[in-house]
Amino acid sequence: MKLKYKYIIYKIYSWTANKKNDTPIGNTILTLGLIHLFQLATVLLFIDKIIIPLEWIYNINKVYLFIGALIYFILFYFLLYNKERWNSYIEEFSNESESERKRGNFLVIAFLVGSILLFFISLPVLFALGRK
Repeated sequence: MKLKYKYIIYKIYSWTANKKNDTPIGNTILTLGLIHLFQLATVLLFIDKIIIPLEWIYNINKVYLFIGALIYFILFYFLLYNKERWNSYIEEFSNESESERKRGNFLVIAFLVGSILLFFISLPVLFALGRK
């Protein structure tokens, strides 16, 4: 099985779709938004420590950072969420077998956790390499 972005959306959405008092759209958008922020932070850290110092990153005002994050999540929602398209993902993947479902859950969780772990593992490595 090739891991596609629409499958990742389907999996995250399906984990909370049938739970009472839960918002599967919000959960999906927030989860993917946070994962992409960790991925962006990893890339920026790599650029800062290995390629060229990015001094401006360390001088960002917290208010601007908060406003930027808010705008990011709002734009991410409008770019990612499309009810018809997401319903087509549900139709496309809802008939997967039990073994496909378990494997898909494992792959998506590995992607989510791996993206976060990559950031935290890269911190000491890149800071050690960047001191030279």
